[in-house]
Amino acid sequence: MRRLAPLVALLLMPGALHAQDEGDAPMSPAFLRAMEPMVPRAAASARVVTTRHRIMLGGKPFAYRAIVSEQPMPGADGAPVAVGVSYAYVAEGARGGATRPVLFLFNGGPGASSSPLHMQAFGPRRMVGTGDAAHLEDNRFTLLDIADLVFIDPVGTGASMPIMGKDVSGYFGVGGDARGVAAMIEHWLAANGRADAPVLLVGESYGTARALAILNETMAAKKRLPDGIALLSLAIGDSDGPVVSDVVLLPTLAAVAWYHDAIDRGGRSVAQHYDAALQFAQTDYAAALMQGPALPVAEKQRVAARMAALTGIPAATIVAKDLRLERRDFMLGLLAAKGLRTGQLDGRATRAIAESRLRPPFDDPSMSLGSGTAKGIEVYLGQELGYAVPSGYRSLNLGINFAWNWDKAYGGSYRAMSFAPYLKAAMAAKPTLRMFAAGGYYDITTPVYAGQFAIEQSGVPADRVAFHRYAAGHSAFEDMAALAALSGDLHRFVAEVVAQR
Repeated sequence: MRRLAPLVALLLMPGALHAQDEGDAPMSPAFLRAMEPMVPRAAASARVVTTRHRIMLGGKPFAYRAIVSEQPMPGADGAPVAVGVSYAYVAEGARGGATRPVLFLFNGGPGASSSPLHMQAFGPRRMVGTGDAAHLEDNRFTLLDIADLVFIDPVGTGASMPIMGKDVSGYFGVGGDARGVAAMIEHWLAANGRADAPVLLVGESYGTARALAILNETMAAKKRLPDGIALLSLAIGDSDGPVVSDVVLLPTLAAVAWYHDAIDRGGRSVAQHYDAALQFAQTDYAAALMQGPALPVAEKQRVAARMAALTGIPAATIVAKDLRLERRDFMLGLLAAKGLRTGQLDGRATRAIAESRLRPPFDDPSMSLGSGTAKGIEVYLGQELGYAVPSGYRSLNLGINFAWNWDKAYGGSYRAMSFAPYLKAAMAAKPTLRMFAAGGYYDITTPVYAGQFAIEQSGVPADRVAFHRYAAGHSAFEDMAALAALSGDLHRFVAEVVAQR
């Protein structure tokens, strides 16, 4: 089921990344590769490599240019300390010309390259299959027919590497990272004559926090805000406190229980079961948690019984946990009678509990740490786009994740993250700015309601936000049906943004 899952928010939690205990299984080769030191470039460079291509899209030939751009990235003294790399696709002869919309896309981590969105979701060519069967196909789900696309590798990921002997740590933090990616966007627009084009940001997982931090940095610099922003698998804070964290998680646990047929479905679809759990979470469940130890025993038993019916976890267990279902307790308990545990990035994935000997989160059966993507994208960049990566392509760089600076200006810690207010401020500053938010029903890491809750509680105008849910895990584009739906919804969103501009 799972192939090339990107690094995501569960790796951001304090204490999530640590050494193995005695008795743990050896870490996978993919993990060890992700921990390797960066290979620096010998010097700054600003190459631009342009090639021309044609794919079949909607049964017709579609021509485009691919533009791989290098950009020297300055340090504190203004001298280059790294080279940032982006991969752009520009339609040939498309309507709109210089005013055709441009989407800037990036994944998360921190420490993840853009390769999942680039090579699995929305680029013109899509990596299909695994191992020896892996190959590239024309991507019928690409967004290139409605907008030009620019995939960005933040400093330290992909081909965006430091210069030998230079300090790039300023880019490994919330503010520095956002300013760096914003600078790459601004540079690309100017270099390609697109200063007047509608601009949309597309971020996934931590990339959603990055996108909102870019809004904040853009406003602080008094520069032009984008016209639209699409957030996938939101990790933007404001849903991690007592009561709230339990409330936003419950509907996702109910969806996972529905998938595994661990509850009486009663003829309900996953969407209907999720909605029933959401309504209960927002009302009776939240009210019960608010009362804490003062909750009457009879009411506690009633709420636990309803939770059991929704999540498949026995009511007695729920009562013993004071109505709070921890992720790990659920993942290890739901299918315990079968000797199985569920995944966290994707609750549909399973593995024998006896085989889960790695420390969390590396025991997640739905986590692959990006294994298999690096070599494929190196070949693609070299053979199809004419760009030889100076050193090995870094799909994942966990060293960045370890070293990440949560930046006092942004709260100072992962648990203090609060990015939704930047969206509210940007929408106030730009009345035409619109937002798209999406998540998967089975994503236990970043529950779909968590992001929705944060956005709604921030006071963002409801008529300028569209929420979408898919029968998928953290990376919706790994499911063909979900990718088709997501692509269709984003096509409509881009058209709406352009029409409202």
